[in-house]
Amino acid sequence: MSSPQKTQVIADNLIQPFQMAEAGVRGRVVRLGSVVDDILNRHAYPESVARMLGECLVLASMLGGALKFDGIFTVQSKGDGPISMLAADMSTPGDLRGYAAFDPEKLEAAADKLAQAVVPRLLGKGYIAFTIDPRKDPENRYQGIVALEGDSLAECMENYFARSEQIETRLKVSVAKQDGRWRAGGLMIQRLPEDSGLMVRQETAEEHWRNAEALASTVTDEELTHTRLRASELLYRLFHEDGVWLYDVVELQDKCSCSRERVLNTLISFSPENVDEMADDGQIQVDCQFCSAQYVITVDQVNDARPTAS
Repeated sequence: MSSPQKTQVIADNLIQPFQMAEAGVRGRVVRLGSVVDDILNRHAYPESVARMLGECLVLASMLGGALKFDGIFTVQSKGDGPISMLAADMSTPGDLRGYAAFDPEKLEAAADKLAQAVVPRLLGKGYIAFTIDPRKDPENRYQGIVALEGDSLAECMENYFARSEQIETRLKVSVAKQDGRWRAGGLMIQRLPEDSGLMVRQETAEEHWRNAEALASTVTDEELTHTRLRASELLYRLFHEDGVWLYDVVELQDKCSCSRERVLNTLISFSPENVDEMADDGQIQVDCQFCSAQYVITVDQVNDARPTAS
């Protein structure tokens, strides 16, 4: 009798970059399992808030996966709806974190408007911004902003690329709860510019792009969040006729960038008078909104850390 086979573990928590060279199309697939589950459960968000933040985390991963330097890519929305803020960032090489702020009373009232699209109902009027922040070159910090116009955050980001970058882009994001655990996934394709260096025949470039769009539109929510479908297998299903080049996978982890040192550096930027006002019995408690870590620092420690005048 043969021994029982071990169940194959499917790779999760990753970004899979790819390119269809002959079609002039590039893209990325994101698969999130335990990372998104840990982040969303950390604050016990209501389901509607968790789904929106999950979408934000996927977008931060897909777009941040393009960074070729040491830095942080942030996606943040602000609006006048029940969810006043969403924030997710990916620090290279693959540290992911996220946070949401919401009004419970407004959120409950929004439950009566299920026929309305998700973004207008939950986020309201406002904007979504993404920020590219190179750690070693802060002067080249870049931010793009676009109005919250679309049914989903993915549609809002497509609007940004169409209006500001003039890069044809299609995004599909899915967030699901399976057996009590959150999962999320996404697919992005972009049309490469004519000066990309690839020998794509211009007379067929438009046809190639429209074909890629049509194929990408067939991907289902189940495929994006499936526990046993590899990113490479999904790409083969979709684009095998055009030939897909796979690049090195970027692994993602639930890791916050907060630290005691960063908190202390922030506090010493305030005047001694402001620090005294923040303190309670000589101590200042700072809670990280992202990971819920708590830091207790005394006024004396802040003052001792201040640079001395030369």
